Amino acid sequence: MRRLFIPIFTLGFLFLVGSGCDALTNDERGTVTLNGIVVDGDDEGVPNAFIRVQPQDLLVETDESGVFNLDVEIDSTMNLVVIASKNGYTATNTTLLAIAGRTIEVPTLRITPTGGFVEESGKAANIILRSLSSPQVGVREAGTEEIATITFQVTDSTGQPLSLSQAVDVAFAFGQQPNGGEFLFPQTVRTDNDGEARVNLSAGTVAGVVQVIASATVNGVTIRSNPAAMSIHGGHPDQTHFTLGPERFNFPGLTRFGVPNGISVLVGDQYSNPARPNSAVYFNSTHGVIQGSSLTSEDGGASVTLFSGNPLPNVDGISTVTATTADINNDAVTAQIPVLFTGSPIITLTQTGSSNDPFARRFDYTVNDFLGNPMGPGTVITVRAGGVKVEAVGNVNVELGDTVILGDGETNPYTVVRGPGITDFSFSVVERTIADIVDPPSLDRVTISVSGPNGQLQVAFGANGASTSTEGATVEQVDADTYVIRAEQ
Repeated sequence: MRRLFIPIFTLGFLFLVGSGCDALTNDERGTVTLNGIVVDGDDEGVPNAFIRVQPQDLLVETDESGVFNLDVEIDSTMNLVVIASKNGYTATNTTLLAIAGRTIEVPTLRITPTGGFVEESGKAANIILRSLSSPQVGVREAGTEEIATITFQVTDSTGQPLSLSQAVDVAFAFGQQPNGGEFLFPQTVRTDNDGEARVNLSAGTVAGVVQVIASATVNGVTIRSNPAAMSIHGGHPDQTHFTLGPERFNFPGLTRFGVPNGISVLVGDQYSNPARPNSAVYFNSTHGVIQGSSLTSEDGGASVTLFSGNPLPNVDGISTVTATTADINNDAVTAQIPVLFTGSPIITLTQTGSSNDPFARRFDYTVNDFLGNPMGPGTVITVRAGGVKVEAVGNVNVELGDTVILGDGETNPYTVVRGPGITDFSFSVVERTIADIVDPPSLDRVTISVSGPNGQLQVAFGANGASTSTEGATVEQVDADTYVIRAEQ
């Protein structure tokens, strides 16, 4: 005849759990640290005893010495019930007042053997996540582990694992899922003598987060676990989904050494999902110095920094950056991009039309570096006319975007796009009508200013020619109508 042991603390415990759910008046939230030990009748530490904290429904095990410690998040000052249990032992509990930010030494929890009789659990009341064989799996045919085992444990209201006499059928279902063909098997499992039920997750072809929920029905009431979250990672890098790009196609790499420019890569798998994390990508550059490698993130991204330095691209200013990784067959997955090293600004101004009548003149000017390339993105060019009742119109307020480089560097050589609105500009000086001024219009000077990542340069043109206030800049008059102003190179 089987002997049933019914712990006498049950009624008292139910009362304590009920009272422990009521927060006191303190609304402070935070973490409480609980330290304690579980011992037997001989005051020896009990290893692998279950420690459950209510009402948070937290569960941990004691170590080989019976010691436990855990952090508990609380919404306010409140009562916590700490329950100690283990198969073959009586259970016990204690109630604590928890205040955020405190470390509490839990009174010794003593559980005693039941004299060789197996303690029967109560009916199923909670389902908790017991373990994951792995927190992540890889998508199908990615060459990584595609299946993971998730173990849930069903306990009674005291935190004791469900005994065989109270076994229940546990069903498994998805919460959130990427919908890439992933599935769970088996779909229903009966709990074992430790109250455990195991399910296998098989990944599909789409990366993402998946949640698995276990549930059971007891006396017409359904109990559920919190979602067990896992990651389905992408597969190996795929050439079709490999993208390389710079922070700036044009950066001032010819103005000084050590100028940084970010280089980023986005690595996807054959299903267009981010490739599995920590895929190694290697980088090299035909000019300057570049960091050698980087590992991909959860989103498939990786980045390094290109620094200006020797050797410099002094012919056309173009450097080629290459990124390389490997696919599932160890074949190279690679991409390359051009990056333009540019120098300090040079302004060239040419006047056309009547030299005696400023209102009949056209002013053409260029802004570029010593290789003829445009200034970097964010460069601002302004033109101002000084005098009486005059203003400059045309390309007088310009902000440059990033430079466009055509070609593929192989069958079609790289070519920097230049020309109107990029390196070539023009303006005219016109009369400005001002009602309060009756004097005739007159032009004293025209000022052109360049400011941006490549440096600053300003020049003023007047009756006595051109002059600059920029330190280190030089002014050269090529002929009667043309001036060249160079920033310090």
